[in-house]
Amino acid sequence: MKQQELNKHKEDINMKKIDINRFGKVLSRLILVRHRSIVKLFAGFLIGFFVIAIMFLPFFNRQPMSDADIRIRLWGNSPFISVVFAMSFFIIATFIISDLGKRQQRINEMMLPATNLEKFLARVILVSVVYPLLIAIAFIAADGLQQLATMLIFYGGRASLVATWYEYCQSLRIGSPLWVRVEIVLLTNSFALLGGMFFRKAAWLKTLISLFVIISCIAISLTIFAYLLYEHTDYELVLDDNALTIVISNLICIGLTVLMYWSSYKLYTRLQVINNRWKNF
Repeated sequence: MKQQELNKHKEDINMKKIDINRFGKVLSRLILVRHRSIVKLFAGFLIGFFVIAIMFLPFFNRQPMSDADIRIRLWGNSPFISVVFAMSFFIIATFIISDLGKRQQRINEMMLPATNLEKFLARVILVSVVYPLLIAIAFIAADGLQQLATMLIFYGGRASLVATWYEYCQSLRIGSPLWVRVEIVLLTNSFALLGGMFFRKAAWLKTLISLFVIISCIAISLTIFAYLLYEHTDYELVLDDNALTIVISNLICIGLTVLMYWSSYKLYTRLQVINNRWKNF
């Protein structure tokens, strides 16, 4: 009896710690459960990027085109591709629990022999790493199909959409430090994950609307504050980029990011309670 109690105590201790092997199995199981949506995601972006790549090419003309001419036309697609990437990476993060809409699916999730943190991290990695990698692979594959099509139709002329888009992004670099860009990516990702955990139906749309409302409220508040400061006081509002301002802004950004990741995890641990309360929201 004591040996059974000791073994149970050891199991309880192990279930409170992150185990890499167990975490890998949870992630593999999650990918297997979502394999249909993964295939649809890859196929959809493959077709979408291919259509974007060829939409400005004169395929019905069937006249020879030089590599430079094709590259110029592909350059015009680059801004749209950047928007697609930005929107896609934000929206797919809201799909963190899109496979837990039914009661039985939630029961199966809760019965998994793993910690809540392991199951939550597996979902975060799926929508924040695996899905973006699939989109990037679909982009490269679509570029290969585009080059094959242009070579056949335009008598050997071709240009790489991936290389052209990369050059376009390099031309728009504004010199922001890498850590600033990482902070922005993590902040938006944490907000998208929180929206995906909070909203039940059409989470991506409601999260986008929430982001727009928050940004609008901040902009309006700052505008009103600046107006009142200018009209009723002798103070001047000066936006300085000194070291203290940079440190404070970064601390605020990091604090908000950590808070939203933590809130998403807490919502996940109370998944059944949240579903009962917000099932129609």
